[in-house]
Parts: sequence; C-alpha cells; structure tokens
Amino acid sequence: MIKSIDLLLYEYKDYSDPFKKISSEVRKNNLIKLKRGLYETSKDSDPFIIANNLLLPSYISFETALSYYGMIPEKVYTIKSASFKKNKKKTYKNYFGLFLYQDINSKAYPYGVNEIEIDGSKVLIASPEKALLDLLSVISPRNNKRELLNLLFDDLRIDEVMFDELNTNKIIELCDLYSSKTLNVLKRYLEETHD
Repeated sequence: MIKSIDLLLYEYKDYSDPFKKISSEVRKNNLIKLKRGLYETSKDSDPFIIANNLLLPSYISFETALSYYGMIPEKVYTIKSASFKKNKKKTYKNYFGLFLYQDINSKAYPYGVNEIEIDGSKVLIASPEKALLDLLSVISPRNNKRELLNLLFDDLRIDEVMFDELNTNKIIELCDLYSSKTLNVLKRYLEETHD
C-alpha cells in the first residue's frame, strides 16, 4: 500500500520521534521509499500502480503502453507515463524501477485514457491509439508519409496487423489536439487509406 509521509506521521504519532520510526522501518525494509514523502509497504506492488502515484496527474503511455498491448515486440523496462504542465521530463528511480514522465499537449491529455484494475487498484493507461499518438507527438517530426511509415514499422516496430485494427476515426479525431507535424502527416495518411 502506498503511504504519504503525512499518513505515516499520523500512524506513528505515539512515537517520541515519528521521523526516526519511519527511517527505522525503511532500514528494516518494512517501508520502501518511492520518492521524497512517498512510501510503499509491499515489495510486490505492481510498477504500474507505483507509476500512477509518483506524479499526479499522469497515466501510463508511450512505449510502455504499446508494449502492454503487444503492439511492439520489445519488453519495456522503463515505465513511461504522460503528464502535463510539469514543464520538463521527470525521472524517478526506486526499488520498483525507473519511471519517466513526459509532458504532452494539455489539450490532448484527458482523452483516450482507460482505467484497468491491477491487484485491486485502478490504474490509468492510454488506449492503444492514445499511446501511439503520445509517442509520435514527442518524437522528432516526420515530414511525409514515407518517413512516417519508416518510423512506425521499421524504427518503432509497430505490429502492422494491430496498427490496422486501431480505431482510425479516434486517431483522426485526437490528432488535432496535439499540434504535431508528425500527427498531421499521420492524419492525412489515415484519411487517404481508410476512406
């Protein structure tokens, strides 16, 4: 269970030095420090649950979500999440892994996010369409269809069958929210090929 420093101070209020008690619990591995002021009580907690709580608001996205859906062949070890208005990438490293947060366009942020359940906890994750758009929006721009297709199927190794099964209308609708040259190319490509 994830606990804030405030909750722990309340739980340990009867100790003469609650901070010392927290430090002691960390040394005994009864508490795992996630970041300053945030702790986990179980070594078995799922990294996706940790990711959703390290930085608020955020949701799992980019290559992490694409790997979760089986759209890329690689297993992803860094848990990448989308955030907004943080003004820079944020990185946290702890017992559970490496967590990277990257801003996307705030207009696009709330759309296309699903809620899944892991070990009784609700976790926010981008839909396959949204994860792809988030990723393409932060990669250096592609200016034409050839460059885009090379990026999708050669560089990122997106599964072509799964790509064709994506909700084209949803992608086209979401593309306009990003202000991305690459997504403008994707939108034109989908409009031409999926009429």
